Amino acid sequence: MVDIVIIGAGAAGLYAARALASQRKSVTVLEARDRIGGRIYTIRGENFSVPVEAGAEFMHGDLPLTKGLMKEANISYFGGEGRVWNMVDNTLSEGDLFDDEWDELIRQLQKLDHDMTIGKFLQLHFGEPKYRVLTDSVKKFVEGYDAADIDKASAFALRDEWASEDIKGYRPVGGYSGLMDYLYSEIQKHEGKLKLSTAARKVVWKRDHVQVLTDNKETIEARKLLVTAPVSVLKKGIIEFDPPLARHREAFWDMEVGGVIKFLVEFNDPIWERREGSQFRQMPGLNFLFSDARVPTWWTQNPNPAPLLTGWLAGPSLSQIDQDTSALSRLAFQSLGYLFGTSDEQIRNTTKAMKVINWNVDPYSLGAYAYATLKTSQAIQVVSKPADDTIYFAGEALYEGAEMGTVEAALASGKQTVEQINAS
Repeated sequence: MVDIVIIGAGAAGLYAARALASQRKSVTVLEARDRIGGRIYTIRGENFSVPVEAGAEFMHGDLPLTKGLMKEANISYFGGEGRVWNMVDNTLSEGDLFDDEWDELIRQLQKLDHDMTIGKFLQLHFGEPKYRVLTDSVKKFVEGYDAADIDKASAFALRDEWASEDIKGYRPVGGYSGLMDYLYSEIQKHEGKLKLSTAARKVVWKRDHVQVLTDNKETIEARKLLVTAPVSVLKKGIIEFDPPLARHREAFWDMEVGGVIKFLVEFNDPIWERREGSQFRQMPGLNFLFSDARVPTWWTQNPNPAPLLTGWLAGPSLSQIDQDTSALSRLAFQSLGYLFGTSDEQIRNTTKAMKVINWNVDPYSLGAYAYATLKTSQAIQVVSKPADDTIYFAGEALYEGAEMGTVEAALASGKQTVEQINAS
């Protein structure tokens, strides 16, 4: 029997495991995938010339835990550089994502004295026809950037997020997985154990005694259990608890997780930077591209000169499109053909590597990351209380603050839960 078994080797699970193992507690981490990191996944190889991020990529806002770990691990980070381009109605323009009307939106949000959905807020304060462009852009941003439903997402939460973040963000050099590798090396140093390709299926428990039954017929016994599986997985009841955790299960259904599909496309050369007379529409200095294409948002690795574009498709609209990988690849090439004023065939002919990452159909994620609704805060209060000081939960969805849905949130939740376990 070990002191603590942890389900999930993502950011929250690894951070907690490192902290607990360093306190001389015996720790075993179970991970369903054949790798660590969860929704942090830096791909190296597969015909790409640089490491590419299938999952978490940017760092936004003030991130004390993330930056502190990066300093420990001797990992540096860099900010994005370059110009923002927009493509609407087949017309290319340059300019920032936000305009003066967004300033008015923020002012009205600051005056709000009780929470409501962002959709309801727009109806009340920006329902006049003259604000149609603004409301359309807010909807696209909430659904596209936050992967959220405007009729569910909290106006208060979005207000806090928009006030604290640099949307363009910055990235860890070499990819986010380096941070996960560092945490794992620290766990090993303190004699913690990790079992990959080991999915937890059932938890039989009583106070201070847990049995975790896995899909490969193993049974792991521990005094405490920390569950860091995504909320979307817990909602589905994929992990059975005996006796059941009825209040926790009900609270999970009051939490929302947005969907994201990423498209990684590396070209033979940066087609947006070619000389005059190129067959491709030019966007010199491209950093971010926002558009009305089916895959609307793209970005480069600028200032890294790698000819890589990352596409981002998120939000409720994902339920209305074909989830087949081949169909999604066609969608990406069609979007790029429109954006660069050429055919999807010409785009394909200049492509060196391409990969689609669909977090919605990944069985161990079933979505990308959480966003706050009007019920989220109350649900977090329920889930954050351990069951009989024996079963604990942590993860990015259980963090209350502007960083919900981020790596920082996962690390902070893992840290808070370790403190709870120690206090018990």
